[in-house]
Amino acid sequence: MWIVTRQLTFQVELGRNLRLARALANLRREEVAERMLSQPSTGALGAWETGVRQIPLDRLVDYCRVVGQPVASVWPTEGHRIQVIHAPRLRKVEDPQLKPLAAWAEAYGDELIRLTPGAIEAAAMLCGVAPDWLRRRLLKLQRF
Repeated sequence: MWIVTRQLTFQVELGRNLRLARALANLRREEVAERMLSQPSTGALGAWETGVRQIPLDRLVDYCRVVGQPVASVWPTEGHRIQVIHAPRLRKVEDPQLKPLAAWAEAYGDELIRLTPGAIEAAAMLCGVAPDWLRRRLLKLQRF
């Protein structure tokens, strides 16, 4: 059974994924703004990353080009309850219960891994843990 503590809107989820992709690229908002073709203000980037404003599609494509991620890696799907985690971060976990998932992440190199609710349930079975426990643990790993 899914326990959702708060329902994220598409825009907020997209913004969170943009912020994660930028952080993984080790770029500040100023650097992303300078490298984008349209050179938006850092305030505009902040509004996109927090979900306050919707990012235009052409700017989304350009933003993803700058941070080195495909649009598909930041695009929310399936009811907007996707968890995105950086593969190297998942491989570094020391929790013995997550070792099967860490080994699975080896195939993803330096990519962002998008876990749908179904994928989290399958991963929980692989690790022998409850899906809710795994979901909470992955959220902790997402934080910077």
